[in-house]
Amino acid sequence: MTAVNKDPFVYSRNKDGKPVMFKGLVQAGSTQAIKRGEICVWDETTGYWVPVDAVADHRYWLAIAAEEQKASGRHELTASRYIDFYALHPDDIFELAIATATGLAYGDPYTLTASDSQKLTAAAGAFAVAIAVGDGHYPQEEDTTIRNQSYGLFSFNPAVTWWGNRMSQEVRTGRKVIAMAATGTLLESDMYNSLILISGTSVITLPAVKPGMDAIFINTDGADQSIDPNAADKIRLDGALLDNGDKISQTTVGYYCNLITESADGFCCIAPVGTWTDGS
Repeated sequence: MTAVNKDPFVYSRNKDGKPVMFKGLVQAGSTQAIKRGEICVWDETTGYWVPVDAVADHRYWLAIAAEEQKASGRHELTASRYIDFYALHPDDIFELAIATATGLAYGDPYTLTASDSQKLTAAAGAFAVAIAVGDGHYPQEEDTTIRNQSYGLFSFNPAVTWWGNRMSQEVRTGRKVIAMAATGTLLESDMYNSLILISGTSVITLPAVKPGMDAIFINTDGADQSIDPNAADKIRLDGALLDNGDKISQTTVGYYCNLITESADGFCCIAPVGTWTDGS
């Protein structure tokens, strides 16, 4: 659906009533126009904020554009630049369209909508990026029927937002699920509160260690699989600190390892199931 300029911010539960915002880098409008109110994602490959176009975009950090990046017009309003974004603090509330009109209940989980950057879809078991927080459509007095509506008020899950990943030290709720088939390289954002499902003969390369990283890796098919840290990082396995850049490996379905940041030097594998070995 074609995006339109519509500011979705409604109110904030912060003391001053103002939303948390930040400046995000966007491409020239001729390459990627952005409307005010579009849910956007940090594209780590290009280094710019772009509108979401897939449900799986919650793998990356989310924010909502608070101003427009025009496709054409005055140069200073169309060139690559920094524009205002809503950081999606959990106390900031936004009104967004939903894919299917329903009697939206307080706390209902919602996820992104494919090919529509201004609409949410009922999660139905998928990872929730936002929860419904409005009750203005609830029945009054003795009625018990919640009115159907095609939009709702939402608070975003800090596990997938710019605010949650850059500004918060709070415990994140729920794990992102990321499937890795064959050899692949994880992004920094993949390493926070994630479940990594590995299939096929694989070498999964980690980004450089950062504070607070926490990811579970599990073998889903019994293939020969390895986790390869950055060349300057170590992994502590079974209490012993391995050498810089040494992989850990296993070949049994169901084996898993929870990697958490131990220090600036690397990770610790805690609560491993099965035998993991030093792959050097």
